[in-house]
Amino acid sequence: MDLDVSSIDALAALPLFQGVEPALLQGLLATARFVRHEKGAVFLAQDQPVTRFYVVVEGWCAAAKGNAEGQETILQIFRRGDFLPEPDRDAGDEPSPLNLLALTPCVLLMLPPSIVRNALDRSPAFAANMLAAAVRRSQELRDHIEQLTLRNAEQRIGRFLLQVRFGADQEGKDIVLPFDKSHIASYLGIKPETLSRTLQFFKENGFVVERNHLIIPDRQALCDYCDSTTMKICRFAHGEDCVHSSHGDAATL
Repeated sequence: MDLDVSSIDALAALPLFQGVEPALLQGLLATARFVRHEKGAVFLAQDQPVTRFYVVVEGWCAAAKGNAEGQETILQIFRRGDFLPEPDRDAGDEPSPLNLLALTPCVLLMLPPSIVRNALDRSPAFAANMLAAAVRRSQELRDHIEQLTLRNAEQRIGRFLLQVRFGADQEGKDIVLPFDKSHIASYLGIKPETLSRTLQFFKENGFVVERNHLIIPDRQALCDYCDSTTMKICRFAHGEDCVHSSHGDAATL
């Protein structure tokens, strides 16, 4: 899939490329190409040399770790605008420690790592964007570890639903699960049957639950699962009806 003017304009709007000098952006993308993957495709296998840098343009992807017994767990999820894997300035074609796979049909932008490293050296804007994205990812990983170690299944699922909602329509009441429940359960460190039971709990408390589609009873129905990081993407945070505004921090659930 070739890059054209409209696709370049769309990519320039992604946070990773915002503010990057037009000439450098053109040069960066001149060596790039789009690739489509179907749901379930592994586009970088564990222990395979890392020869490409990817930016998610459409869909959802994941980083997963497998073992010799064939078990696999999802460690990170990636959506539009995210990059993977981390560009290492010093590494050559190092083997990937993880499987990178498509959780949904997706479109990725593939770039040679050497071109990315060169752009980091030449463009302060690109370097700043990359740093901001890396900081955000680090925070997300810390939050995820906290969820896995300190929160119960209901709290993990409630926060995940809240984040999915914030990534779609904060005004609306509809939540569409972005990928298979088995993968959601793996990412949240729970069994699929635990996810099903917890969704039934939400249903008994006023949610409409139909397969991968939920309708929340009111805008604040998931606010008890909010935390300080999630508040950063909530347009209603610290407003008059924010359930956490009285103590200014949602870190304690």
